[in-house]
Amino acid sequence: MSRAPVGAGAHPAKENRNHGVSAAINDSAGADDPAWESTPLTTVDRYYLAWTQYQTEHGEEPKAEQLSAYLASEKGMTGRGGKPVSPSTLRRYLLPFRIYNVWAEHRLRNQAPSLDAIVQECAAHGITAQHNKPLTADYIAEQVVDFERRWQALTRHQAQQQQ
Repeated sequence: MSRAPVGAGAHPAKENRNHGVSAAINDSAGADDPAWESTPLTTVDRYYLAWTQYQTEHGEEPKAEQLSAYLASEKGMTGRGGKPVSPSTLRRYLLPFRIYNVWAEHRLRNQAPSLDAIVQECAAHGITAQHNKPLTADYIAEQVVDFERRWQALTRHQAQQQQ
């Protein structure tokens, strides 16, 4: 049985928000863990950065087609064969990006953000799963390891950008 990619039918948040959550550069969570020290930005992290930059520049969340064009024209990021990254590839990341933003806001205040609080805040901001279904703490729990990895990678990336 084939499943649709996560977020394929998800809707963008109903309101504009500050999408550029900045991790504190001196954040010590994970700093003593050698596994985080060399956490490089992944391709998806770079998509996320472009997604947030697009919102800063345009005042709205990009649709997958817009993000694809932005990646190619503004960031020089292309997919296979030098063509723009497929919108269908990008579409699967949009919901996790929205949730990550909420998670990261909570992470600024707490090393282990409450999944229930994140679910509630996502609901309050109109962030829903496929077919407008509410998000669950279990779904977010599946993302936490990647969210923390992204948090550490972006923190290190921002620190390097400031040097």
